[in-house]
Amino acid sequence: MSLLSEGRWNLTAVVMAAGLSKRMGADKLQLPLNGKPLFTYVLELVAQMPFAARIIVTNQPEIAAYAKAHGLAVVPSPDAALGMGHSVAAGAQAVDKDTAGILFINADQPFVAQNVVEELCKVFAQQDKIIVPCVKGRPSSPCIFPMRFCAELCALTGDKGGRQVYEKHPNQTFFAEQDRIESFTDLDCPEDYLPYQKSDCFGKQGETVSRR
Repeated sequence: MSLLSEGRWNLTAVVMAAGLSKRMGADKLQLPLNGKPLFTYVLELVAQMPFAARIIVTNQPEIAAYAKAHGLAVVPSPDAALGMGHSVAAGAQAVDKDTAGILFINADQPFVAQNVVEELCKVFAQQDKIIVPCVKGRPSSPCIFPMRFCAELCALTGDKGGRQVYEKHPNQTFFAEQDRIESFTDLDCPEDYLPYQKSDCFGKQGETVSRR
């Protein structure tokens, strides 16, 4: 598959930022991390990468305003409280059907590295399948879906999100094992967040200290 054209990837990146942070007990995307709100890291990463289009799914005005300022289209998820599947569907419904695929990335993964995302995009171009990164056999995010699965993504409900689709299509799914564990760290609960709360967890170039 030819994915790179005129310096852009023919992919739409969809940032998922409509969760209710039930396990954290507070709005995790607004928590401070190295002097910035947690949500800004993934948003800025997506904004600087050469995707054909960029979307964020969120119901928060502050996140929406920040996203617009960085060139992302904002899509609300009115049924977010009913489960992640509804938010994934909202994002998929906003994607231009001429794109080759959709990359879904969670806003609570502030340590994801650009070269990790680039490698997943290259794997997608080679495989033309659903690409799911795995860390020690555990599926993670970001995932990439070819557009032939868009109708299924648009119809999702419930709590599982895109997993509902790739579990139905094991022969059309490529699990890409990863060794950059820090890139796939998501901050879901206080135990995840507290070790980073007061530490300088980023280096001068935005890399986590533990990656260096």
